[in-house]
Amino acid sequence: MNTTWAQFRSDKYFLTKYFLLHWLVLSGLIVYLTLGHKISFNFNLQWEYLLILPFCFFAGIQIPVLMHNCTHGNFKSETLNVIVGELTAFFCLMSLGIVRVNHTLHHAFSDTKDDPHPPGKQSFLRFFVQSQFSGAGIIESKFLEFHGRSFAHIALFKLNRALHFGSYGLRIFAWYLIMGPELFVSFYIPSFLVFSFGFAHVNYITHSHKEDGNIQILNKNDNPYYRFVNYIGSGIYFHLNHHKNPKLVNPMYLGMRSRPQHAMRFDDKRESV
Repeated sequence: MNTTWAQFRSDKYFLTKYFLLHWLVLSGLIVYLTLGHKISFNFNLQWEYLLILPFCFFAGIQIPVLMHNCTHGNFKSETLNVIVGELTAFFCLMSLGIVRVNHTLHHAFSDTKDDPHPPGKQSFLRFFVQSQFSGAGIIESKFLEFHGRSFAHIALFKLNRALHFGSYGLRIFAWYLIMGPELFVSFYIPSFLVFSFGFAHVNYITHSHKEDGNIQILNKNDNPYYRFVNYIGSGIYFHLNHHKNPKLVNPMYLGMRSRPQHAMRFDDKRESV
């Protein structure tokens, strides 16, 4: 993750080159998938698709967990981190590079104005919607801080933003072509929804805003839902443990499982950027 962050800080064209490469790869993939193939939009809803839902839930939790571990470079080979990270980020309609930049800021500035997705006192629904886009503004602020606030740099980041969000359509269409209408509707869409709501909920529920103004980062393992998701999702609700040691593939194993919650004040030591 630090290598990507270093590139973001030192090279003002890093994101532009990175996003353009993704556009080239995605466009090539779409062209390859459409050559000689008739695109079908026929889909017949069948009750048997309900049997796929447990697999959708598992995929919607575990695939982003793999992406998250690759974001931190938690596998021994950086080549493996990049390959698996890009593929799992593709599932999440993102790219590993921007996830790494976003997540570095989250760890370094949790629950401050420089956190890309602080829940604060918002309702979950408002946080869920806002967190899909709020990171772009924080990253832009840091980009201009590092490279200088000028008209050219502001325009460059606006281009980066357009390339990033514009690629969502390419990614969705690519997944549609890869899976076909049946699997896309019955498997990909439910899995993506599980990812979207699940990971938003992790960040929302484990950053607790108290009445006295303090913010606590929590481990959650105190009901059957949390225990089940922690079991299949490599301890994703052990968020305090993760902030204390982001290099753990499964933060449950920090040795703090005996208690349902542990809190850390927002001004405790953070990961350095």
